[in-house]
Amino acid sequence: MRGGGSFSADELQMLRKLPAVANATKDRITYADTFKRVCVIRYLSGESPTKIFREAGLPPELIGYKRIERSVARWKKSAIKSVNGSEEMSNSEIIAQLIELFVDTMKTKKKLDNIVGITTPNASAAADASNAAGVVGVPAAVGGFQQSSAGGLDSETAISIIRQQARRIDELQRENEDLRAKLDELTA
Repeated sequence: MRGGGSFSADELQMLRKLPAVANATKDRITYADTFKRVCVIRYLSGESPTKIFREAGLPPELIGYKRIERSVARWKKSAIKSVNGSEEMSNSEIIAQLIELFVDTMKTKKKLDNIVGITTPNASAAADASNAAGVVGVPAAVGGFQQSSAGGLDSETAISIIRQQARRIDELQRENEDLRAKLDELTA
């Protein structure tokens, strides 16, 4: 494994199986939107980008340290713009607004699903998760914080939950995009 260069066929196959990766080509990785959001929130919570990528199955020896640094910096800048923030905002203020934006997105998705008649039993999972322990509603697993109760999560379980939630959120986002396109066609 080496970082930053072209990926071999085996590396591409491995990358494409990861929930954090939307697509991978010989020279480029497109990350899942959910992974980007979780990555920014965890980074703003004080975690190392390298650790976040490694836990997502993206070792820096393969991805490249510079590629990771540049990606996280770009995603942070984009996140700040998405919440109408500024560089002067504290990390916790940005996190709070990102979570609020995420919950609002999920509520809108649920409303659109109801209009079209689609039932998604886990559509409220993100809203429920946002009420869990952590920084301004960030779930313990997403925020990288350990729950301090007898029923707390170990890191392996938390990572598994994050991966499952990331896959489901990506599915819901794709459905949401399809629904918006259908709604646009109907109203055009």
